[in-house]
Amino acid sequence: MTAKKYVQPAAAALLSLGLVLSGCSSNGGNNEPSAPAPSETEPGEASGWQGTITMYAQSYTPNAQNIAGLKALTGLQDIADAYEAANPGIKIEFIDEEFKDYTQTVRVKAAAGEMFDVFWGQWAELNNIFPKGIAEDLTVYFDQPNPYIEGAPTWREAMNQTVISETTSADGKSYNINGDYVATAFFYNQSLFEQAGISEPPQSWSELIEVTQQLNAAGITAMSQSPDYDWFQRHFLSDFYAEQFEEIAGYDGNPGVSSLDQSVAIAKGMLSTEDERFMGWWPMFKSLTDNWKADHLSLDPAVVGESARNDFLAGRTAIFYDGSWLPETASDANIDFELGSFNFPVLTPEDSPYTTGTDVSGAVGGPNAAFQFAISTPEANATMKEPGKREAVVDWLQFVGTPVHVETVVNEHGRFVPTWPDTTPSESMVELASQASNKLQAIGVGGTSPNLTKNIQRIFNLYLSGNIDLERAKADMQKELDAALKDYESKNNVDWTQY
Repeated sequence: MTAKKYVQPAAAALLSLGLVLSGCSSNGGNNEPSAPAPSETEPGEASGWQGTITMYAQSYTPNAQNIAGLKALTGLQDIADAYEAANPGIKIEFIDEEFKDYTQTVRVKAAAGEMFDVFWGQWAELNNIFPKGIAEDLTVYFDQPNPYIEGAPTWREAMNQTVISETTSADGKSYNINGDYVATAFFYNQSLFEQAGISEPPQSWSELIEVTQQLNAAGITAMSQSPDYDWFQRHFLSDFYAEQFEEIAGYDGNPGVSSLDQSVAIAKGMLSTEDERFMGWWPMFKSLTDNWKADHLSLDPAVVGESARNDFLAGRTAIFYDGSWLPETASDANIDFELGSFNFPVLTPEDSPYTTGTDVSGAVGGPNAAFQFAISTPEANATMKEPGKREAVVDWLQFVGTPVHVETVVNEHGRFVPTWPDTTPSESMVELASQASNKLQAIGVGGTSPNLTKNIQRIFNLYLSGNIDLERAKADMQKELDAALKDYESKNNVDWTQY
């Protein structure tokens, strides 16, 4: 197959900032492949098929009028215009609609045979949650050349290899192309750093503490927010328990840490106060928050999050830990300082005796944003039975799935990090881009009971604000874990002895 001549889309604005957290979950294996071997024809040209290809592009939907909070985007439309110009008779139609319950929408449309030709589908949902058999297995196409990419022997080799390996189903199949990443980081005000004589961001936990002390000494508020327990537990526990990840993740027989896996680990005394690692990070984290302004420490992050973020954007605090959507928010707020960022640092034995030295900077986010596109099967979409249509839809996805298009679409949106080789993130995302090469081995608790995370957050806040000591925090924590375990056991009729 010869490479098709790439048609540069009309200029798409490459804006520089932003991001929205999407959910992460575990891997499994639900969809049976139905894709034939890739054709040597030129779909959309030699296949002879003509018609409309529908696509639900989620947050990347161009010219959207009906999706709340989505700014005007043109990148994907420009790419579609270029494709249509090269393939007369084919029209790309984007679905401009917001779905309150997307999973249910997918189930209903697939059952009726009315699924979109190309649809947004995250790997965990495709592997575990969506109905079996609604998405094409793209593995066979990954292992063939993409006619729109020169220099890559296979389409797979143009993609992020870590993301592919970490998001395949349990039986080794891939059901989407995945081009962006949700990230979290410490963002900082470079002007305030300079005022305090700090020339570069901290690279270690001890340096982070020293920087906050240096800022405070210069009369600058280092940080003021309520730290999200769910986020920070994943950083620390994913490090401290890294060597037991496979054991913890393996209780239910599927990759990733599920609610059952968490519950068994709690029952076994691993993810519980019986194991010193579980809360061994609390004192070292308090050594950091002791340098924060105390006004938000005892409050719920959801309640004070916007206020704390506004303080940072207004230049009243120097550091703010947030998701990669912050740069876009900062741009919209017309901040008058240069924004920098640095990742959660790799811990050393000097920081904690429990560290394994694992890079857990990406433990909170993951390849779970919006550039995750799947193709519906004929079983889920009756129009895919039309001769030549599947080949045409694959060809369109191949056209979208090139490094230059991934970079254009993701950076224009400004809320996510492009992950493919030969893509360059916006300047504010450079430090965060490295997270996409980390394994998806996040460990935490919260799935055992609906109220567990909320209740632990309350204990966490009380401890960090000095209202209770560590021993009281441990006792309260274990009570919550025990109650959550009983709740899970009663609802799921689990016999812990089988594990």
